[in-house]
Amino acid sequence: MNFQKQVAVILGISILFGASFNLLRDTGIPWKSIPIEKVDETKAIEDNFDEPSIREIGLEVAKSLQSNGILFVDARAEEYLEDGYIPGAIANDDTEALSQQVATLIGFDKVFVIYCSDDDCGSSEELAYELQEFGFNNILVFKGGWKSWLEAGLGVEHRE
Repeated sequence: MNFQKQVAVILGISILFGASFNLLRDTGIPWKSIPIEKVDETKAIEDNFDEPSIREIGLEVAKSLQSNGILFVDARAEEYLEDGYIPGAIANDDTEALSQQVATLIGFDKVFVIYCSDDDCGSSEELAYELQEFGFNNILVFKGGWKSWLEAGLGVEHRE
């Protein structure tokens, strides 16, 4: 058997074995991603979840949460923070240091909001999944983020 056929056979067996193992496990990796649930009312955020959750919110819910003192995390890179950020938001390019800061401020079970530059920015979702792996249980992703906050003429904070 030539080298290319050997590689194809080994690869095929590996895929078959991996897929079979995944199907047999109780906690197997899902075959397709589950879309993030959108929350349109602030009161729905207070629901307790048995499992960690990442949910999406829009501008109106974000405004309400920010005015109620909920922690906001800016997922944008440090250089973008010079333009300003949502008042009270924290940011850190080092995810581990950021997770320690969030844990110190609010613990692992309280709700907090992550945002990035706009609807097309995936940094907030990516950071949400990374922080969920650190053990945070109730994460909200503010779609529209910084751009929609600015367009709405809402308060902005700058670093000193």
